[in-house]
Amino acid sequence: MKFRLLVLFTVLAALSLLFTSAHATPQKKKKKAGNSPPAVKLEAAPAKDANQPPQPAHQPQPAPAQAEPAAKAKEDPQRAAWRIEVEPYAVFGSGRPGKGAADFDKPDGVAFTPNGWLLATDAKNRRVQIWDVRTKAHLGEFGHGIFGGEIVDIAVAPDGTALVTDQTLNLAYAFAPPKPGAVDEKGRPLGPYDYQFKGTRFGEQGFDKLGGIAIDSRGRIYAVDAHLNDVRRFNQNGSVDQNWNFEKARSTGDTYLHGCEGIAIDEANGNLFIASEKDAVIQVFDWETGKYKGKLIGAAADATGKPAGPSVFSGSVEGLAIAGHYLFAVDESAGHIQVFDLGNPKVFGADLATFASTRRARNGGYKGFFGHAPIVDFEDKTNKALQQQVKDGSVIPGQANPPGYFCSPDSIASYTDREGGETYIAIADQCNYRLAVYRWSDISRAMTPVAAKSSVVAKNGAENPAGKGGKAGNKKGKKKR
Repeated sequence: MKFRLLVLFTVLAALSLLFTSAHATPQKKKKKAGNSPPAVKLEAAPAKDANQPPQPAHQPQPAPAQAEPAAKAKEDPQRAAWRIEVEPYAVFGSGRPGKGAADFDKPDGVAFTPNGWLLATDAKNRRVQIWDVRTKAHLGEFGHGIFGGEIVDIAVAPDGTALVTDQTLNLAYAFAPPKPGAVDEKGRPLGPYDYQFKGTRFGEQGFDKLGGIAIDSRGRIYAVDAHLNDVRRFNQNGSVDQNWNFEKARSTGDTYLHGCEGIAIDEANGNLFIASEKDAVIQVFDWETGKYKGKLIGAAADATGKPAGPSVFSGSVEGLAIAGHYLFAVDESAGHIQVFDLGNPKVFGADLATFASTRRARNGGYKGFFGHAPIVDFEDKTNKALQQQVKDGSVIPGQANPPGYFCSPDSIASYTDREGGETYIAIADQCNYRLAVYRWSDISRAMTPVAAKSSVVAKNGAENPAGKGGKAGNKKGKKKR
């Protein structure tokens, strides 16, 4: 409850500032001596970095220069009815661009290691950060001095090897976790977070814009080319998989994909999901062969099989991730994370209008979305004054947009903790310079239909009525963090 009140206060404060004509003079940051701590715990508040001045968690800020209230402008009643009211479990990153241990500039790709560590590419800082979603601690980083271009996505193989894509040089960098007892070139012991560079991959494969990447349980690598609208598969050693024949285009010559990066593998059902960004839809291919399956998610199909009808997505579809039998898809322009039930055959080939009759029960394959559009759109590069305020530090994106208000979200990844049973969903919140992490248990409770909740309340009331040893009403316990 305190968190909700805090977010409400922040939203009201930010909106009031948006419509004032006063412009505060940007203040230069005062740097302090010393280094950032090697491990930090962050939630909604920015990190306390010794290289930057301390900031109150949710203090009023100068009005962002002529910024439009993005959240209000993108409100769509038909889509808003599908909202899943859930708050992030944790937020990682200071919420501002910087080079400190807990700063991002900017996060793009996210992936989990087999033991549950969260790896996130930090593009302009040319590094990969390591976080623990269970303890909310920043563990370390790797990649300094290795990356040559703009790093984008990341994927982790079953043996722990991490592949990081570079969309400028069109190749991938391979890193391996250190083995027990390993030492560096100077004979110093390597820590568990000291990933070692193992060379590059795919530099000779002719990619035009290598972005999305995924690795299946057999170690086979799937690489997505956004410009060529193609998906290629490689063996664990980096060689081309001769058994892969991706069906790229229709008989008319038109490609099935139009701008692509997001990729997710559903091995249980033999499906490979690829986000077709410009079509605002997800296309489905055969996981083993690459053959197009004639299915799509997020829209209906016309007589030719092309997307038709009002899309579930407001615009470009970015990252994809699978947890259990649910598919999570990033709806970038709206700041929404869409949720689909892959166990329901009705999920395929249906548009927003088709799902309308199932909204109350949420039993038509589409479960709804969580997340909000940003209050301030820091992705707007035409607003030079706003960008300068961010650079100066007079406006902190992570405070102007409370946790859960996404600004150009991109990659998404999931991990299920075998010991505790919890599933974590991590999203790269790019223009807010942070990562947002949700728990499936929180999302699942929030998705429970209103009718079902009423039934549970009535049942509980009947079993434990007030006046017979029980207390009237429901008492909420504190969430364990």
